[in-house]
Amino acid sequence: MRYCCWTRHIRVYQYHKSTSTKRLGARLKYGSGDDGTTGLLGGVRVPKDDPRVEVLGTLDELNSIIGLARTLTGYQDLKDVLLRVQKSLYIVGVEVASIGTSAHKKTVDEGMVKELESLIERYESEVHETQGFIIPYGAVSSVVLHMARCVARRLERRAVSLKASFYVNKTLLAYLNRLSTFLFILARVINARGYIEEEVLKIKNMTGD
Repeated sequence: MRYCCWTRHIRVYQYHKSTSTKRLGARLKYGSGDDGTTGLLGGVRVPKDDPRVEVLGTLDELNSIIGLARTLTGYQDLKDVLLRVQKSLYIVGVEVASIGTSAHKKTVDEGMVKELESLIERYESEVHETQGFIIPYGAVSSVVLHMARCVARRLERRAVSLKASFYVNKTLLAYLNRLSTFLFILARVINARGYIEEEVLKIKNMTGD
């Protein structure tokens, strides 16, 4: 997997901080990652299979899938909230790229978590409670959001794995946890608005009762 998007953003950020305004239009050099390393904030070079880079790559993947969902949906309010989420993912990425470096900064705050919780409550009112497993199906944008939800869960797992080696902001983990829930609800909302009946799998005696 390539992580060109995030690591390139980091290089641009570092380049702009260390360059006069007259040279901001200069082209960035490439090829520095030919040795299998990439840069984090603070100029730290790490292997491309570093767990922090894995989180950044998953962030990039999630952002792209959300962008596809935003392109496909015809609902302007959903386009708007999904764009807000995409922008927030860059804020998450800045913090992840600084973990374990001298440039470490907490960019994910409680306000971001509360905003997601508010959006969850807002859109949850559009769907009914259901018992069973909801099978991803229906409008294309709904299924794409289910895919995004799966990647968001993987992103959360990757972020949790960082705790074995680094300090990880609990608020960052809380945000990622809420994000997958929010994407799941939006996937259901799209089908509900399109009067597409959900396919629900109910399994008897799941608890052994």
